[in-house]
Amino acid sequence: MLSRIACWVSLVVLGACGGGDKKPVKKPVVTTNKPKDAPSETEQDREAKRKATALAIVPDGSTCFPQALKEVGAPRLELAAVNKEAVICAVDTDRARLLGPVACWKVDLGDGSLVYQPAAVLPGRNVTVRLDDRCARGYCIPKDARLPEDKLAHMAAKPDGSKVVVVIGDDAHIFDAAGRTRESGFSIRGDKGVTNNPTAVHWVGGSIFIEGADGGPAAYVFAFKSNGEAVGPLMSLEKKEAMLSTHGGSFIVLDETRVAISEQGATAITTYEVESGKRTKIARKVSNGTCKGPEAEAWWSETGELPAKCKDHMAKTFGHLIGADAVAGKTNLLVLLRGPRLGELAVLDAKNLAEKKSIKLPWCDGGGSEGEASKRDAAPPKSAPKGKAPAKPVNEDPDAGGE
Repeated sequence: MLSRIACWVSLVVLGACGGGDKKPVKKPVVTTNKPKDAPSETEQDREAKRKATALAIVPDGSTCFPQALKEVGAPRLELAAVNKEAVICAVDTDRARLLGPVACWKVDLGDGSLVYQPAAVLPGRNVTVRLDDRCARGYCIPKDARLPEDKLAHMAAKPDGSKVVVVIGDDAHIFDAAGRTRESGFSIRGDKGVTNNPTAVHWVGGSIFIEGADGGPAAYVFAFKSNGEAVGPLMSLEKKEAMLSTHGGSFIVLDETRVAISEQGATAITTYEVESGKRTKIARKVSNGTCKGPEAEAWWSETGELPAKCKDHMAKTFGHLIGADAVAGKTNLLVLLRGPRLGELAVLDAKNLAEKKSIKLPWCDGGGSEGEASKRDAAPPKSAPKGKAPAKPVNEDPDAGGE
């Protein structure tokens, strides 16, 4: 009874029973300032970065080859005939960048001058790029497609520009070029398929050619029809057929209907008609000089030490044609040379590969200016003799082999 009375007193005086005046505790307002997600980088953003890097290598409007193109890992000069004109593009192959085409030039075969053109992919030619997630320059493969460890893609456009083939790992994917939508695909492996690691892809006529290598002398080219049907490796014309190797040589797109494989510094070139498969072999008369047979073989396989005279002879005889590009004419080949003659064109006889003449192209000086090209362009023209009109520059058709 007493406890009940005490409680009533507490209610009157304190307003509570069994405790003091407890004010409600306000909970602190917790604000979460989550950082907003940064906008994802688009393909347009990446393209803008690649363009800026490319212009740092070759300045816009340059009418000569920058000295940087001679450095190790520099973009590779490649030759093609575009609308019956000789065009050279610098294509980045440095795996840390893989910018694609960096710059292009139209070549005047009369005086060897260069006319700058914006970077563009040469028709049907390979461009190797790094994958962005599952996409190569905006061409995206299915989610269930297996990605290679190197995360690289090899791309080429159909000559008319309507479709693009993208080789990623063991598969080739065909896309509509305009909509970038995948239309079909096929495995590059299996019977008659690629036996090593794909390193490049080209689209010539109605065929797709995939280069493969394993880091050693086993470097071959495999043909497929555009529907994915495997045709097989390009073979030699010997009685005992063998797979033609591009090690020490190159794969060449001669024209719209023919490709070729140059073996060991153009010791021989075997042409291949895309539609019919007809082959023709052109041999070059060469000498091993002071090199003995095993020494010459060791030079090509890059094994063992060779005598200095032997090495000098082999380098002089073959070095400028290892990896050389060429376009075909009726009687000649126009060849973009490598090694010590980088930036020089040569006209080779299409019957015996003998060099008939050379065309030296301008290099910029070491100071970053246009060098000799600018001096030539700034020089006043010589006056023509009285009674004679000035000679017109000769614009030679690369399909005529520089003649």
